[in-house]
Amino acid sequence: MRVFRVFTQLVLIALWLLAAGTATAKANPEKRVALIIGNSDYAAVPKLRNPGRDAADLASALRRIGFDVSEFENLDYRGMRLALRDFSATAEQADVVLVYYAGHGIEIENTNYLIPVNAELKSSRDVEFEAIRLSGVLSAVESSGGLKIVLVDACRDNPFQQQMKVSGATRSIGRGLAIIEPSGVLVGYSAKGGTLALDGSGRNSPYAAALLRHIETPGLELGKLFRQVRDTVFAATQGEQEPFVYGSLPGHDIFLVPPKPQPVAAPAPVPRPQGIDQEMIEEFTEAAGYNTVWSWKRFLKKYEDYPEHRLVALAAKRRDALSLELDLRRGYRVAEPWLASAIEEDGRTVTLSAKDRILVQKALGMMGFDTGGLDGKFGPRTRKAISQARLMTNIGYGSEVDVALLKVLPNVPAIEALMGPMARRYTPEDLTGDIEPRLRKALTVFRLYPIKFGYFRGRLYLSVHGQSMAWSSANSMARNAGGYLVSINSAEENQFVVDLFSSDERFIAHNDGMRFGPYIGLYQPDRRNEPAGGWVWASGEPLTYRRWGLGQPNNLKNRQHFARFSIAPKLNRPGVKVSYWDDGNADIWNTGFLVEIELTGRSK
Repeated sequence: MRVFRVFTQLVLIALWLLAAGTATAKANPEKRVALIIGNSDYAAVPKLRNPGRDAADLASALRRIGFDVSEFENLDYRGMRLALRDFSATAEQADVVLVYYAGHGIEIENTNYLIPVNAELKSSRDVEFEAIRLSGVLSAVESSGGLKIVLVDACRDNPFQQQMKVSGATRSIGRGLAIIEPSGVLVGYSAKGGTLALDGSGRNSPYAAALLRHIETPGLELGKLFRQVRDTVFAATQGEQEPFVYGSLPGHDIFLVPPKPQPVAAPAPVPRPQGIDQEMIEEFTEAAGYNTVWSWKRFLKKYEDYPEHRLVALAAKRRDALSLELDLRRGYRVAEPWLASAIEEDGRTVTLSAKDRILVQKALGMMGFDTGGLDGKFGPRTRKAISQARLMTNIGYGSEVDVALLKVLPNVPAIEALMGPMARRYTPEDLTGDIEPRLRKALTVFRLYPIKFGYFRGRLYLSVHGQSMAWSSANSMARNAGGYLVSINSAEENQFVVDLFSSDERFIAHNDGMRFGPYIGLYQPDRRNEPAGGWVWASGEPLTYRRWGLGQPNNLKNRQHFARFSIAPKLNRPGVKVSYWDDGNADIWNTGFLVEIELTGRSK
């Protein structure tokens, strides 16, 4: 009995120490970091009155409520990029991340940019080389698993807009900033998308003044804080300016300044369920509240010894889905370089062989950039493609192939290893992290069907052997995969598509001396001018190229309103590929259909 009592006491002491350790850990303050940028002294346009003061005052307020603040004023292009780069590393392990920018911003073609103080912006073309994409700011904080807030006081009436020459007849320069749909980040505009904000006549802009008024209020829940900021600005400007918040918050309350403690009677102790399942449920619920790649990675790291547990498996699926969504949204994936053999022992210097250079050109082509050929020579067009890829992936201006660029290039050998002359079904084991995001999603959506795929001028094409399917169903599946039934705008594109499906006879059907191939995205919603009128592409592109076969379209039996590949009996000879078009009915039988997927943010 004495031994038992000693053992019991030891167990109780151990439990008490564990509880005390847990309480101490929970009492530790969360890590809060902020990046504050105020740009006032512009070189090419008149100075702004308030951004410098706005940034300084908000930085002081954030320090008072526990933020570690990185504060900058009047940053040029390089300074802004370096500030974002350094802050990205700081934010990765933080629980609360906040970015505030005050200065000029501009929207061109629904893309938002923040303007450094040394920008000149004489043409709308210059914005990619002289300004910082707002999406780059969001990318800088996305690796944090905690709360992420980006506040943009950059919707001021923009003098750059008046001086800029518009390059291209279809490019538009917007008023204010464009509406965005952020994922995992709360983005606050000083004025809602498409409207202007005021710089203000006092010490601070109306938006900054409202933030300063409410941000240190104890017990003010974050969602309510932004609503009060909105009401304050709306009243101060007599309805001329209305802030807006894009994105969503977790289901639980969030306080930048916690409520003041109130004396309450000690509640009766409630036994807390023990066991790994209960603990895992609580951690899973917390990760789901944030629902970010980092929150799921953190959960999976903690429970890596339980790979078969149902919640661990579900968390892995959610992490992978969010990772794919992120990669698709930005148009590239960041991974360890697959061309590691080109990196010298110092880990920084990159030396490319002639074979390596061709691989880099192929990878750039998969990203949608024209290198001028696959010759292993980095001429002007290849150097331009490298520069464009660096800008798109926010790794800095220049035409250098460095480790940062290698990390974002599609894995050419891994992708080419999946290609073959015959269509095949792809299993989850084929869809490794090295596969570029468009292909990974497409092979997942069409996993039940034999597929052939290839790349042409940066776009991904798939020939899908789907039988007994309506044209509308095939088009819906193509949309779910991130693309559309193929639209063909040149003889070169037509030949590429024909070569893609022609090596597999399953995509060819024979009937009445004709051969038929897969369906394409051309259809006829307006049937008033039969048979040749009213044809449009499912992508919405105009019909500028035609490859109708002899006597086609003919609207046989008044029910043929969807285009497919075919060849007429007169031309149906050995060695002649099925490269012409024919109109057919809405039912896709045993030839399948063709899908096209563009790189995010790029078009033909």
